[in-house]
Amino acid sequence: MKFNRYLLLLATTFIGLSSANADAQNFYFGKNRIQYDTFEWRYIQSEHFDVYYYDSKNYYLARFSAQAAEAAYRQISQDFQHQITNRIRIIVYDSDNDFVQTNVVPLPDDSDNILGVTDLYKNRVTLWFRNNWEDFRQTLHHELIHAVVNDMFYGGSVQSIIQNNIQLVIPLWFNEGMAEFSSVGMTTQADEYMAHAVMLNAVPPINQIYGYFNYAGGMSIWYFIVEEYGREKIGEIFQQVKTTRSIDAGLRQSIGLSIDELSDRWHKWLKKRYWPEIEHREMIEDIATAVTSRQLSGSWNTSPSISPAGDRIALISNKRGYMDVIILDTNTGRPIKTLINGQDNVNFEDLNLINPGLTWSPDAKFIALSAKSKGSDAITIVNYQTSEFEKIAFPGIDMIGSVSWSPDGNWLAFEATSGAYSDIYLYNIITKEFINLTNDVLSDLHPSWGLDSRTIYFSSDRGDRLDVNRYGEAEYNILLNPSMGQLDIYSFDLEARTMERLTNTPGWTEKTPLITETGQLLYLSDQNGITNVYMMDLQTRISNPVTNVMIGLQQMSINRDGSRLAVNTFNSGFLDVFIIKSPSSLVKTEPLLPNKWATARSKKTRYDMVPGLAFAQEMYGEKDQPLMYSQLVNRFLERDKVGESIVDTTATVAREVDFRNYVFGQAFEKVSEEKELVDTFAVDDNTTEDGLYRPRPYRLRFTPDISYSGAGI
Repeated sequence: MKFNRYLLLLATTFIGLSSANADAQNFYFGKNRIQYDTFEWRYIQSEHFDVYYYDSKNYYLARFSAQAAEAAYRQISQDFQHQITNRIRIIVYDSDNDFVQTNVVPLPDDSDNILGVTDLYKNRVTLWFRNNWEDFRQTLHHELIHAVVNDMFYGGSVQSIIQNNIQLVIPLWFNEGMAEFSSVGMTTQADEYMAHAVMLNAVPPINQIYGYFNYAGGMSIWYFIVEEYGREKIGEIFQQVKTTRSIDAGLRQSIGLSIDELSDRWHKWLKKRYWPEIEHREMIEDIATAVTSRQLSGSWNTSPSISPAGDRIALISNKRGYMDVIILDTNTGRPIKTLINGQDNVNFEDLNLINPGLTWSPDAKFIALSAKSKGSDAITIVNYQTSEFEKIAFPGIDMIGSVSWSPDGNWLAFEATSGAYSDIYLYNIITKEFINLTNDVLSDLHPSWGLDSRTIYFSSDRGDRLDVNRYGEAEYNILLNPSMGQLDIYSFDLEARTMERLTNTPGWTEKTPLITETGQLLYLSDQNGITNVYMMDLQTRISNPVTNVMIGLQQMSINRDGSRLAVNTFNSGFLDVFIIKSPSSLVKTEPLLPNKWATARSKKTRYDMVPGLAFAQEMYGEKDQPLMYSQLVNRFLERDKVGESIVDTTATVAREVDFRNYVFGQAFEKVSEEKELVDTFAVDDNTTEDGLYRPRPYRLRFTPDISYSGAGI
């Protein structure tokens, strides 16, 4: 199971066998979840995967999933020296609102920030598209690691474990760490997490790793192994573990170290890597003042939004035990009021924790935010004084991210998804006009307004593709985008209808652009391997660092005149919000010294770190000719080449009894046995003459999770 890496810093867990993951196994089977929508499922088949999706608008998402999965599997099979024995099913949702309705796998009640899961019972991968193609690809690759591990060590099911009395327990640091490492190599967020842990002297021995440390810590362990011993050791370790049925013995026979010896070497490597950084960095408490406080149990404080005058700050905090929107005094940190009681409120079942989803109106009388209620996202405008609110829902929108209020008070800009499209949208509060500004398959995020209320600043992975309404699913295969995963800063002039690229930094990420009255553009960048604040002079386009922190900054917000900057970062293991006064006085004239992660990153391409990306270019780069799903359906109908009835998946099919959203408990008896195929991977007529995957209607099948019988005398 994979949680949002930005929210929980690689806090993932896996529905598996480890006793350390007991909490993940306490979900109740046979328990239905609330169903807000009816899904007409279809599926496509690639060489090794069956990808299930719904609605014609999601064919592109399914196709991306199939191609990304095949490229990832090619990397995984080479690394592990293993070929899977059965096809793997992948179930794709286009938003978390749909994903949390799933009965494919059991989920906890608080599952809004889980990006994907792999269940051991039938070795199925279930995931959803958030708003960023690279994040989705990483999640898919991550979950495929679990599926391949299931196949390699456990025969692909609980049934196999029981029948073969398999007792090997793979620790989470080994499993989750490999899933993260294989999908991305290393990330700035994971490196920052480890730096924070090392500074706190909080890195446990490998055999005592627990909780969230299994993910970032496990990733760091595998990164260390590959850096020290070579990538080929991955396969050797996995094969030795499979042979010896022991992690410790597998490590001894492959790299010559026991778990304890590996732990000692890893700890020394971590200290050499991070301790020298202290001399070259600023501590956040030396340049900023904390405005959030917490009890001994800790709290989570995120999405800071400072008022235009800079006297108040709105943020999301779980200090009450639920995620609430609270208002603090920026000078003292004194709580002023709780604006919204979240999560236990039917109107605010889930708040947007990932992106800075809060925004003040120019007169500070209202706060707008994205929130979930009854299975859908909406923008909610809350009266600051009375807490009365108005909800604004948008047709065709699956999920809403960060929101920004224009200086003239008339417009809201926000990021949102519709199917596989992640775009910037505009909404006029006065006229109710609703506009999709970018309208393409590229990932456009973090919008904010210029002073003139006619310029939008945002971050995107679009590279040099500066035309909007152009790169649709018929024109572009996003998997082949060389800028996928690289966010840069862009501006869009609403009157001239022109876009400019303001940063161009291969390998780095720039995000969260903000403008001040002085015309300075601030943004977050991990140029030196740590996420810091940078300031750009829009006249010269020269950027300089504002901060040089040891532990990277997560989010930020600035007041109108630029005198106060709110940031959040990890502080003794928890997210706290800090206020930086007069940030322009902190601007550095020299570049920041790169850390070891930035230095290593500069010597490798993304294809070196994730070979699956290079395989994708090789497998699909030349022959790929994308077509829209509607065009595909029309072609089939015109040529009368429909093997099975091909219909628009948005159509409603009447049935006397609809079992699709039911999960049956242990009392349900086995209905039928599927005949074993000679070649599990043989598929008939799965592609068109153009190489496109042929969509097929899904037919309901019942198969038991476990069959067990006993006999006695």
